[in-house]
Amino acid sequence: MKIFRAQFSGFCFGVKRAIKMAEEAWLANSGKAIYTLGELIHNPQIVAELKAGGIQSADRASELKDSIVIIRSHGITKAEKATLVANGNILIDATCPYVNRTHELISNMVAENYPVFIFGDKDHPEVIGMLSYGDEQSRVVTGQTDFNGKQFSKLSLISQTTQKPEAFTELASKLLPLCKELRVFNTICLATTERQQASGALASRADLMIVIGGKNSSNTRQLHSICKTFTICLHIETEAELDPERFAGVQTVGLTAGASTPDEMIIKVYNRIKEINRETDFARSIEQIPLFKEESC
Repeated sequence: MKIFRAQFSGFCFGVKRAIKMAEEAWLANSGKAIYTLGELIHNPQIVAELKAGGIQSADRASELKDSIVIIRSHGITKAEKATLVANGNILIDATCPYVNRTHELISNMVAENYPVFIFGDKDHPEVIGMLSYGDEQSRVVTGQTDFNGKQFSKLSLISQTTQKPEAFTELASKLLPLCKELRVFNTICLATTERQQASGALASRADLMIVIGGKNSSNTRQLHSICKTFTICLHIETEAELDPERFAGVQTVGLTAGASTPDEMIIKVYNRIKEINRETDFARSIEQIPLFKEESC
């Protein structure tokens, strides 16, 4: 059995930055209460590790007073930030810079009186935060949104950072005939695009594709959506979810991982597959897992 890792997988820049900031906050404030508003990143195992280390997660900004609060990588709403400040909290902003850019763009478009359409999942924390920087003309849309032929004198379109570029382009094309002026901002993270392309390329050559990452992670679900169009695809969080029977007759396995998945988990999944295949040449580092190249299969 051959096992390959997609070229771009695992922690992205924004997630690495958020975790580093959380670790530094813990070291600098030993003994003090430290919280995140919502989960710092969408990975249950990492969130559990942070909690064990003394960094708690709160659900509502109003719960936190006179504490150290780390703003999650997905960002929070304007109202939540105002509440945290009013309650005397010290804020450590771990919002991904790419997400912060969407906030700035939306604010600028509102100032110029452009209606703002946000392409994304309306229930995702990132999108909820983005929408808070809009106004009454702002709304969340998807590729299935029916605009009923409405005409717009001007309109701006912006995307959640983890969406599929092809779907975003398709929506822009759908809106263009309805607008006299359409301003489109490509806010999809480059790491997301590279990860999706690399995962799709590997999935097209694999008998079985395994996507590793939080079940509540938008970018990981996008990877699963892409990979399952090419081959049989499993979305798992840990190696414990692997069923040995799934590997019967499989010759080539592909591995990819969401932006909130640490290398350690990818290694555990790889080694568990080796164990299922009765092999003992386990990986001790991510570099020891073969990287997929077009000629690999």
